[in-house]
Amino acid sequence: MIPTYHRWHVRLAMAAATVLAALAAPSAQAVPSYARQTGQDCVACHIGAFGPQLTPYGIKFKLGGYIDSDGKAGKVPLSAMLVADYTRFNEDNSNGDGTQVTSSKVALTEASIFLAGKLTDHIGSFVQVTHDGGAHSTSLDQADVRYANTVTAYGKEALVGVSVNNAPTLQDPFNTTAVWGFPYTTSNQGNAMGAETFGFSKTEHKVVGVNGYALLDDSIYAELGLYNTVAPAVQSRLGLSRSESADFGRLNNAPYWRLGYLKDLRTSAWSVGLLGMNGSIKDRHSDNLVTRFKDLGVDATYQFLGTRQHVLTVNGSILRETTTSPLEDGSVDRNTQKDYRLTASYHFMNTYGATIGSFRSTNANQEASNRGFTYQADWTPWGKESSWYAPWANLQVGLQYVAYKRYTDAVTDDTGATTFPVLSKPSDKNTLRLFAWTSF
Repeated sequence: MIPTYHRWHVRLAMAAATVLAALAAPSAQAVPSYARQTGQDCVACHIGAFGPQLTPYGIKFKLGGYIDSDGKAGKVPLSAMLVADYTRFNEDNSNGDGTQVTSSKVALTEASIFLAGKLTDHIGSFVQVTHDGGAHSTSLDQADVRYANTVTAYGKEALVGVSVNNAPTLQDPFNTTAVWGFPYTTSNQGNAMGAETFGFSKTEHKVVGVNGYALLDDSIYAELGLYNTVAPAVQSRLGLSRSESADFGRLNNAPYWRLGYLKDLRTSAWSVGLLGMNGSIKDRHSDNLVTRFKDLGVDATYQFLGTRQHVLTVNGSILRETTTSPLEDGSVDRNTQKDYRLTASYHFMNTYGATIGSFRSTNANQEASNRGFTYQADWTPWGKESSWYAPWANLQVGLQYVAYKRYTDAVTDDTGATTFPVLSKPSDKNTLRLFAWTSF
């Protein structure tokens, strides 16, 4: 059962997510059920005919609760997705001598089923159940259920709504940070680009949030929500590792906020924003052991859309987290982590794409203080109105390469102490990946 410290709205939210997951399952992404519902091709909502980068229309569709449609009956809000890849990377030799050995692996990275689309006149969903090919497990993945409506205040039109979701920034309309940031698809293999933050990463799938939001005059965006962890037993029923859930601790009514300004100029668009989250994570076995975190971020994006023949996008974000954690000897560990991301992409005819992303993480404790570049070239033959079997057939094939300029490794000595030395040759961690991503 969910612990008593959860409020009634958390119980209702988890019940809703569980029911929706059950509907989606039998006994990062462009979802074709949305295209079938709206009568639009995928390029209307997504840059390069594939997700998750959103156009201005895509942003408003998401904020509108996934309910916009062409008015025709008989639309079923179900979709599916498959991602397969070949990954070549270096990993530590199993003999423990510190040398590297090259590994090559072919895998079905993930297979997902979605309940994605209009459920009522004001309620829509994006709920994903995923089988992880690396972990060989199936679980409730991303879940975002929304209510949205349009109201008039002081002569101005406002779009207002409520999102119930299981990951901070999953519900974010700009799709540029944390959950939706580049690279949009990754391998189960390979190496970390940076350390995870409590507020924007480690809470994913372990919490439920209720977020109220408003878009005023099609430009000013504001959002405020509260996040709570759910009991390990409930997370286990939804497919998450029981031990991982228990180790995370308890987060109670942690506030999340978001402010943004977006401008749609038809042939181009831009946005800027601020976001933050803070909370206290209590150890499940002792209320005296509490890790406190404060997250703050700023982001911006620019899109040149033109006639959709040449599309250029630039996304940037800076996230900062400060934490205080009690240690077993009674002292307190204080840490500050910063994450910098800058991504630029170009797409021709929404078919041929090239993206370069720069990442840099700094951490006072040195953990995952990595920096480097991610390069991607991709081809999307299906996903446009004139494509074969549109809008059912959608395919993207891509080549991805991660090049590290700095990499800190985790080393545990005989006493159990862990240090994070900087590798003298960070290129040993470089990763090459060829992927095929399809949805229908």
